[in-house]
Amino acid sequence: MYQTYDTLKHRWARVKDFINYTQPKEFWRDANIYLRKLTKNLIEDTLDEEMTQYQQRERYQRTEVRLDYRNGYYKRNLDTAVGPIEAILIPRSRHGLFKPRVFEHYQRRQQAVNDVICNVFLRGISTRDVAEALKPILGTTISASAVSRITKRLDYNVKEFHQRKLLDEYQFLFLDGITISVKGSLKAKKILVLVAYGITIFGKKELIAFRIANAESTTACESFLNDLFRRGLAGGNLKMIITDGSKGFISAIELVYPHARHQRCWVHKLRNATKHLKKAELKPFKADARKIYNASTHREAVASFKALRKNWKNAAPEAVNCLERDLDELLSFLTIPIKEQYRAFIRRQIRTTNIIERSFREVRRRTKPMGCFTNYDSVSRIIYAIFNRLNSKWQKKPLKQFTQFI
Repeated sequence: MYQTYDTLKHRWARVKDFINYTQPKEFWRDANIYLRKLTKNLIEDTLDEEMTQYQQRERYQRTEVRLDYRNGYYKRNLDTAVGPIEAILIPRSRHGLFKPRVFEHYQRRQQAVNDVICNVFLRGISTRDVAEALKPILGTTISASAVSRITKRLDYNVKEFHQRKLLDEYQFLFLDGITISVKGSLKAKKILVLVAYGITIFGKKELIAFRIANAESTTACESFLNDLFRRGLAGGNLKMIITDGSKGFISAIELVYPHARHQRCWVHKLRNATKHLKKAELKPFKADARKIYNASTHREAVASFKALRKNWKNAAPEAVNCLERDLDELLSFLTIPIKEQYRAFIRRQIRTTNIIERSFREVRRRTKPMGCFTNYDSVSRIIYAIFNRLNSKWQKKPLKQFTQFI
């Protein structure tokens, strides 16, 4: 059907008005209004079609068998990715059995909106600030309690993360814990989140698991490692386990992974050793210690330690004893055969727990605005979300050097 000249002229005039806007925000405001109208019409047309299919007859069509009757409409608002849509007409059946499939019962927000709220919250914005941050985009106000309810949907993902099967492909396992504050009955208390970080035989980094514990005790650490073993991490490819010197983890490793090499973190050990030094002694002592962990071979490292002991046994005997007591575990990283061109890089990664501490910085950055968590479930949701995001980022960036062993 041909359109008249007046109709085409009228439409072209509207387009010219659109083009002649001096403020871009006016263009996008009108565009969003138009999109919301289109979305509303699409939803209402879809709902009417669903009602027609439910009744198995067209409107006003008479049939011998009638399943139900139309009973007018009721109105509902819905927050969508294009903004809030108000007064959507939803058809109602007389027997109340019609259930629309466009959205769930009592749903007030599109799933895409819930995903945006979750992502903004998990990026470090508090529940009270999410509404202010998203109002210019979504065009609606979201309460702090609504944000909390939306983030509770992560509980299923957290449970799935804790129960998923693990492949026995990890060659390095880093174990550590991070302290977080949680509200108690009378006052806030500190809890510990035990974390396992692994590097696979394909060089992929992964935060494998976490568990909330009251302390870094042998019982808690053994239970944590047993769960990893039960889910598939049997240690068939495990070259080394790296810890910060926690007695709980050390005892648990001997029980669950007795054949794995154990590496003590040099950063934590030097931190403990230098507590016995005077301020003027710190730099020269660390310089001598640096010769030990930068040695090319195990024999050279032992010789460097003997030189350190000779220089410092009278001036700082306690610092020397602190290193000597765990020297075998401190030098374990030198016993793994590695191709020469990748040796320096890999040894630097596995002689400390710095690689997992960098992940903890992201956790602290996210949890700092919250101050204190309400309960253990909220802790699990935040930790899972951070770990999931980091794992997704690392998926495409494997450490190729960790595939180059002799």
